[in-house]
Amino acid sequence: MAQIGNCNNTVSPAVVNDAVCTTISLSDTGGTPTIIYENSSTFLINGTILIENNGVGVSPTAALLIDGVQIPGFVVAPGSSRSYTAPTINSISLIGAGLGTTSIKIAFSLNYRF
Repeated sequence: MAQIGNCNNTVSPAVVNDAVCTTISLSDTGGTPTIIYENSSTFLINGTILIENNGVGVSPTAALLIDGVQIPGFVVAPGSSRSYTAPTINSISLIGAGLGTTSIKIAFSLNYRF
């Protein structure tokens, strides 16, 4: 759901803050990213990404990639959650590594002006 502030002709620019959440099943991707979001607009977008790994034991881990680049040290172990704030977001992807399949909840904000 988008919340558009001051969307009229007297105030510029308008600001959009959108929140997205989904749950995916993630297994070992063999190093190939699973794309969660791609920015197909011309807007510069920033936001915060929260990943919750609901796996247990030896379930797969989830590594975060922003714009196709893995975020150093950002790996979410089974039973853990982490967040990351990015100054620009063109794409969000995950790489799964480990045995079995795990449930991953991912929520992120998309903030931009136009």
